[in-house]
Amino acid sequence: MRGIFTERNIVVVLFVMVLITFSMAQNETKRIEQLYNGGQSSLKKFPDLKPQAKAPIHFAHQLRTVRSS
Repeated sequence: MRGIFTERNIVVVLFVMVLITFSMAQNETKRIEQLYNGGQSSLKKFPDLKPQAKAPIHFAHQLRTVRSS
């Protein structure tokens, strides 16, 4: 009677384990990608601010003049 732990059987078991692992990783990648893309599309639902509604950008020299006044 042949032993159950032959090299061939170990290789087959390891190969099946690798296939299962890669299959699970692919499913997780798809799920994360859907969450990421879903988050981006939900941000697009908000209206853009009009240019006059945006806060002005202050540069460092403008801040120094305001603080020193």
